[in-house]
Amino acid sequence: MRYLFGFLCVCALGVMPMAGCGENGGDDGRLCDGVVCPPDGNECTLEYCYYKAGTCESGRVADGKECDFDGLAGVCIQGVCAEYPCQDGDDGDLCTWDSCDYISGTCNFGPRCISSGCRVGWCDPADGSCSFTAAPDGTSCGDCHEVCINGACECPLPICFCVP
Repeated sequence: MRYLFGFLCVCALGVMPMAGCGENGGDDGRLCDGVVCPPDGNECTLEYCYYKAGTCESGRVADGKECDFDGLAGVCIQGVCAEYPCQDGDDGDLCTWDSCDYISGTCNFGPRCISSGCRVGWCDPADGSCSFTAAPDGTSCGDCHEVCINGACECPLPICFCVP
């Protein structure tokens, strides 16, 4: 029988620290009941109660979360607010996805409308919208001898197989 009073757990054998009260060394999940972990003032960490010990811990938020870097736009990188590393992160082209590798500070620009199989993507530079059309018949599309036929990847032969 256990009762929680503040940071002590009253067990059948007497008063013990919280970490010693659960079966299996205090990992029964109830050690965090009622525990409120105060923020540590770092926007790039998240405070939580560690269920095995009933103590407050701090973990990193995902890289890329926006934060205040001394009044400038910042980004969380490995638990620390840093100046946004991709200052030239917008190439001005509506037909590309602009992304930033926060660790290296590298800006990446990839096509927004990606062709695949027998679909050919086209991007409208005025608004960045995508449209897709069928690839021309005969366009190679598969691992073996498949080609595009009426917008689908098919085998034009009676049997298609790969020869290594």
